[in-house]
Amino acid sequence: MNIARKPDEFASTVALDLRETEHLIDAAGARLADMISHALTGRMDAGLAAGTGHRAFSAAAKALHTLTEARGELVEAHNHALRDARRMGLNHALLIPGESKPQDGDVNNPKPTGRLAVA
Repeated sequence: MNIARKPDEFASTVALDLRETEHLIDAAGARLADMISHALTGRMDAGLAAGTGHRAFSAAAKALHTLTEARGELVEAHNHALRDARRMGLNHALLIPGESKPQDGDVNNPKPTGRLAVA
């Protein structure tokens, strides 16, 4: 792997890898959730007993939980990397133009940008 040597290039390479990894985890979680849903509805549609495939379902649900925890850790890593890049004045968006982040660096708790109307 050829990691860029200039600080901004390095930060941008890591930011791109991080973004791509986040997208892959999201896609894997969505696919796993789809599989679990298909297994549950498929069992019912096929008229199979409730116990059919329960161990497989339980293992898949545990895998989804584990993946969700890993996703949270990756978001936390993203928060730390973003704070470090801003603190150091690095341009981390050379390879991913147009991506915006909350100005306070807290990806988990973005500030509201609008108001709800009373119906």
